[in-house]
Amino acid sequence: MTVIEQWLTDHDDETVIVVTEDEFRNAARQALAELGLTYAELEEQARCRDFTSAQAHALWVSIGGTVDL
Repeated sequence: MTVIEQWLTDHDDETVIVVTEDEFRNAARQALAELGLTYAELEEQARCRDFTSAQAHALWVSIGGTVDL
C-alpha cells in the first residue's frame, strides 16, 4: 500500500490514511475473499439486514455503496 497522505486528527488515537482508488478496491476484494463472500452477497445481506457475521457487517459499514465489485 502506498500512503498518499497521512495525518493525525483531533483524537490522539486516530490516524487518517489516504490510499488510491485501486488500493481501496484491492483491499475490499481481499476482505471479501477472506470472508468467502462476493460483493453482491454482502450487498444482499445488507439489504436484508441479516449479516452472516460481525465481520461482514463491519465490512459493509466500511465499503458498502462505495465500490462496484
